[in-house]
Amino acid sequence: MYERGEREPDFETLETIADFFNVDMNYLTGWTDDPTNYDDPDLIASIPLSYMEACDGDVERAFKMMEAAHEDAARESAIEAALSSYLVYIHYAGPVAAHFDATPDDAYEQRTIPAEWIGRRKPEDFFLATVSGDSMYPQFHDGDDILCLRCSDMGASGRIGIMLLGGDEATVKRIEYKPGEDWIDLIPINPEFKPRRIEGVDLEQCRVVGRVIKVIRTVDLI
Repeated sequence: MYERGEREPDFETLETIADFFNVDMNYLTGWTDDPTNYDDPDLIASIPLSYMEACDGDVERAFKMMEAAHEDAARESAIEAALSSYLVYIHYAGPVAAHFDATPDDAYEQRTIPAEWIGRRKPEDFFLATVSGDSMYPQFHDGDDILCLRCSDMGASGRIGIMLLGGDEATVKRIEYKPGEDWIDLIPINPEFKPRRIEGVDLEQCRVVGRVIKVIRTVDLI
């Protein structure tokens, strides 16, 4: 009969229905589109005192402020989760020389890069470094960051890699060699710089630590 409009529920019936569904009575009667029962003691108890004080005791305003804060926190959490799936942390090794007289910085630091840059490999398989000097210009500029794959050999002559010289000097060069020979040539790209051959006993003090995979360059300030 309520549906046909022949009868209307009395106040007590409306109150019972509102209590049962835990909604505001005005929502049942169509006076508001908000079903929240702001007189509910449990709802009031869930609102932090700081929100109530900020809203001068207005439960509806305080509740909506709390809900907005929760939505903001959820949004930030979702953004962080999305970013974490697209970014990975990589060890930053410091500057390496595009010449022959720089010392590597062993200070441990983490930086982030897009996950797609490392494919299916693990982040610990890579490190970042910064080019120092001009001997690898124009392919590498002074100040460029480079992403390097950790390795102990170049795999093929002519690749560009990072080599430690004597334990306290790091350089980025094109590394050329012949299998079975006891020499390697460190070749700068810039023709103004001369190649350097390392051979014999000196070669025993040198080791490859990485192969350059990608150049990361900022061309202008934001």
